[in-house]
Amino acid sequence: MLENYHEEIESYYDESLRDYEIVWQLKHSMALHYGFWDNDTHTHRQALWNMNFQVAKNAQITKDDLVLDAGCGVGGTSFFLANNIGCRVHGISLSKAHVHRALEYQKDNDPKNLVEFSCQNFCETSFPDNTFDVVFGIESIVHADDKAAFLKEAFRVLKPGGRLLISDYFLRHPENQKEKEVLRKWANSWAIDDFIYEDDFLAEVKNVGFNPYFLEDISQNVYPSVKLMHRSYYPGVVISKVSNFFGRRTDKQLENSKSGKYQYTSHQQGVWNYKHFLAFKDPEKVYASLDEFITNDKPCEVYVDTERFQERFPILSKKGFKPRNILKRVMHFYLENGIKNPNKTF
Repeated sequence: MLENYHEEIESYYDESLRDYEIVWQLKHSMALHYGFWDNDTHTHRQALWNMNFQVAKNAQITKDDLVLDAGCGVGGTSFFLANNIGCRVHGISLSKAHVHRALEYQKDNDPKNLVEFSCQNFCETSFPDNTFDVVFGIESIVHADDKAAFLKEAFRVLKPGGRLLISDYFLRHPENQKEKEVLRKWANSWAIDDFIYEDDFLAEVKNVGFNPYFLEDISQNVYPSVKLMHRSYYPGVVISKVSNFFGRRTDKQLENSKSGKYQYTSHQQGVWNYKHFLAFKDPEKVYASLDEFITNDKPCEVYVDTERFQERFPILSKKGFKPRNILKRVMHFYLENGIKNPNKTF
């Protein structure tokens, strides 16, 4: 049963890479997560970069740290930390396709050879005890079939004083059948066995021995990405249904195209908030708050994306005429225009 679930996760991510390439501009962002939007964020690409920045800041990662990227995707955050902080990173994923893609990206994005990748289950790794200074996961721990097993493994591989950072969906239990049904459809579209229910999760955190721990609600900062994914649902599901009918898209790809609606609906129902979770293993100092722990709020230079659509998607270049970039301009204008306006939902 467990093996089948792991195969389901791997299959989902293998087949959904194309969707991330189109909507998430994967080759540029190398990200499979929501973006972090603040007043100075102009584009979704910048928001995706900002989420990596938040990981570095909230875990206070330094160049002397050895870091485990638990559920590394195609390696974007690992490369970010290596190139901007200068630390060594080991990224692990169940998906062979993700690791293969990460190794391809590594040729151009790891000039100092600071990053390693391997196919592993982050609930049961091959690393010795007390290996890492930091373990983090961005929207990956939700896929753990046993959240307590992940916490125990993270505690085992962390050094004394090590930090665990999770950026993910934290849920309350659904209160009615409508909420349950939306969660079921969302889980099926993303190959999630079960979500992170905040109260249950924090109880396990205490049982494992992490102390102290902090939660920071950043739902407002990711809300534009939630809306962007919701916008992608409308053209995406039409194209996917037609392509599926002609055998050009799989059933999993069709379900993935519907996920934008489910995650948005569940968010509007108030079932989940997006949070940073930070916990410590046997720290020398016990911090009273996250703000007390964060002494360096600018771990690297901030990236500001001011590139216009004409520059991002050139129609005429030295390589010739690119008609597909006309469609890309239209699509990303539709996805991103007015996305930061809190009163604009579509």
